[in-house]
Amino acid sequence: DVGCGRGAIAPYPWRNHEKIKLWGIDPDPTAAENPHLESFTLLTDDPIWKISSGSVDLAVSRYVLEHVEDSIAFFSNLSRVLKPGGKFIFLTPNRWHPAMIASHWLPYGLKQRILALTKRADPHDVFPTCYHLNSARAVKQAAQRCGLDIIELRTREIQPCGYLDFSVLGYFASCAYYVAMRVTGLQRFFGMTMTGVLTKPLMTTATARAMSADAAPTSTAW
Repeated sequence: DVGCGRGAIAPYPWRNHEKIKLWGIDPDPTAAENPHLESFTLLTDDPIWKISSGSVDLAVSRYVLEHVEDSIAFFSNLSRVLKPGGKFIFLTPNRWHPAMIASHWLPYGLKQRILALTKRADPHDVFPTCYHLNSARAVKQAAQRCGLDIIELRTREIQPCGYLDFSVLGYFASCAYYVAMRVTGLQRFFGMTMTGVLTKPLMTTATARAMSADAAPTSTAW
């Protein structure tokens, strides 16, 4: 669980999957309190995650990519720790949604107060955002550079945005935007939520080419 947090916000029922060994990594030391983790690794200033190479079957992150400062370093670490054929599944906001455009320019303290009011979020669980990996183009470019293949990448308006729920007018504006995105099909550009599935290839392109060359029949000299 990349950016596992303390497990307080909409936790996934990991306890229902007894055969899963859940590792968590996070730059926040309090994430060690997450009750769902079997082990926890604290992210430090060291750019290399303290996780063995090729040891992870599945990596997941929920509302984490928007906080990533170095896109290439993040995906490079994922590519290294995943087993060949391993997958990375993520859920993150789309930077072109009006709420995210506004969030990009809002002062950090004001965002804390809005989320506390609309989402009942603990200020400790609200972190600065960068939005470097919050567009389909950015994800595709970073994944390609780091040797990850994209299986699925979608942008959708799954539900009305809840950031304006502190007012009746804001609530109805969110509902109207939701309907407009769904009816017009514009959700694939301006929807609230991006979801994606990336995978580490079973072999690198260079290895595949080398094997193909070795397998190719040699021409006979006349």
